[in-house]
Amino acid sequence: MTNSSAEPFTAVDTAWLRMDEPTNPMMITAVLVLEGQADAARLEALVREKLLVHARFSLRVADSRLPGVPPHWEDDPCFDLRNHVHRVGLPAPHDRAALEALVSDLASQRLDRERPLWQLHVVEGLLLDGREACALVVRLHHCIGDGIALVGLLLSMTDEGLSLRPPAPGHLRRAEGAFDLAREAARQTATLGRLLLLSSDPHTAYKRPLGVLKRVAWSEPISLERVRAVAEHIGGKINDVLMAACAGAMRTDLLARGWDGEREVRALVPVHIPGGRAGDGLGNHIGLVFVDMPIAIADRALRLRETKRRMDRVKEQPDATVALAVLAAMGVASKEIEHLGVSLFASKATALITNVPGPLAEVHLAGHRVSSMIVWAPVSGGLGLGLSLLSYAGAVRLGVSSDAHCAEDPRAIVDAFVAELDAF
Repeated sequence: MTNSSAEPFTAVDTAWLRMDEPTNPMMITAVLVLEGQADAARLEALVREKLLVHARFSLRVADSRLPGVPPHWEDDPCFDLRNHVHRVGLPAPHDRAALEALVSDLASQRLDRERPLWQLHVVEGLLLDGREACALVVRLHHCIGDGIALVGLLLSMTDEGLSLRPPAPGHLRRAEGAFDLAREAARQTATLGRLLLLSSDPHTAYKRPLGVLKRVAWSEPISLERVRAVAEHIGGKINDVLMAACAGAMRTDLLARGWDGEREVRALVPVHIPGGRAGDGLGNHIGLVFVDMPIAIADRALRLRETKRRMDRVKEQPDATVALAVLAAMGVASKEIEHLGVSLFASKATALITNVPGPLAEVHLAGHRVSSMIVWAPVSGGLGLGLSLLSYAGAVRLGVSSDAHCAEDPRAIVDAFVAELDAF
């Protein structure tokens, strides 16, 4: 097991830790559905073998909460795996809706700061299409690692291990040479000014004071080949099509809830930036970019092409690098300054949209085929809506997480997203 002193908190990890609020816990949540009923003892052995080798899974956080004094990892004197791995029975009718309700309840609960910040629930009694199945619900605080780190951890637990590591996510090119570095520094300075001067997003049903109750829902798998064909038709990327479908789904849902159909909103989109991870692949190295969602465009084809144009424009800007630097600065500032910074950036967006690559081929866990997986990132700064895309074995799923005050029924957004893709 890695010694805790070799894994100090980075400024960005500190920022994610201190973003945690009672109404907005900074947890990454993952759901893996396994065919058949997995053996709980074998799963517990996997946890001991694959997760506890990482020090962060057996250490708790000691946070002074003083500016300039970073938190550190310390031993949990009462560490017991039984506090982190739980077996639960899924109530009737034992279907996906019942699983979504259970995951919603778990997503509403904060992790205990007196213990290492993660939990695994083994959900038994799931029935899918009349066949027995079970689910693993993993909750991990963002200060331990980001969504890409969590997917890597989950893959390390599979029978295939990391042999089916997903493709590296797209990221921004790094500047090289003195001239490039100077020019990039100037661009980043200008970008920071532009971001700070962005107007606040308009009030919609998604922009309401948050409560404690959260809701989640997810789609059936959608063929990536079908999405790729649409992308090739417009000379774009798969992500352009998925973002356009998200925009269309938000438009449909908001119109049904009384939106005037005119004002557009922005999404915060995480972007991977290479380097900076801990030696075991944990930690956070994700920047954020603002994407204007063309939800005011009624014509679906025009909305798709406009989404591509806006995504191309975002890729040319250093927004993600600047946002990562801002997160690092907030991590060493006082709690009050960090809260101000988070609120400032969150006021300029309405939702968080993530796209995390999963393995290209099917994987197995404890001898059981993993039939589906989905991961949700936490939505910080008072945002009440998160849309998470994860690819797996040639398909993609959308997961929606929402504050119950902002979107009581995330299933409506999921259904609208699927309808958008079907209509392309």
